[in-house]
Amino acid sequence: MFDNIIGPLIKCIVALFVIMDPLASLPAFLVLTRKQNARQRHASAVLAAAVAGVALMVFVIAGPGVMAAMSISMPAFQIAGGILLLVMSVQYFLGIEIDNPNLKDLNVAAVVVGVPLLTGPGAMTTAVILASQYGLGAVFVSATVVVLLILAILFMAEPINRAIGSFGIEVFSKVMAILLAAVAVEFIKVGVQKIGIEWNLIHL
Repeated sequence: MFDNIIGPLIKCIVALFVIMDPLASLPAFLVLTRKQNARQRHASAVLAAAVAGVALMVFVIAGPGVMAAMSISMPAFQIAGGILLLVMSVQYFLGIEIDNPNLKDLNVAAVVVGVPLLTGPGAMTTAVILASQYGLGAVFVSATVVVLLILAILFMAEPINRAIGSFGIEVFSKVMAILLAAVAVEFIKVGVQKIGIEWNLIHL
């Protein structure tokens, strides 16, 4: 029974950490808080992590209801989410960035780092899919652990940057992109299998 609890938690933590990829957000966090002192930067880190966690949990709770209202099945959502994550992993791996100038006048810690970078569409999609597979409790606990890890990483932004440098962060981000692609393929595979079972194309 203990293994049945720990196993899903580890899977959820790894999946959420990979898709949220806090190290990839370090350069942006350092640039956006470059005029802040240490205390202000720590406050921005707390705000960014809190916004990321709250946004993720709100979507996990409200997302399924929205899907039901729109008559979207979970297998379809898994396939669509997997495709989205796969596209995002290619974007991350190739270093393709999409800039949104409308975000410049908003709170940089909450909006730029907290929501688009840490909790973006990919993280929200992943959380909803994980909740359907392992339950809300597992995702809530895992999200809390991941948010705390993110907060610790943002707190140590400057020491980490000095220790591994921009090249090290870039290499880590590429590895995270590959792992994200693997997670995406797994989501697509599970979604296709479920649709195949519903349509009696696959028999277990």
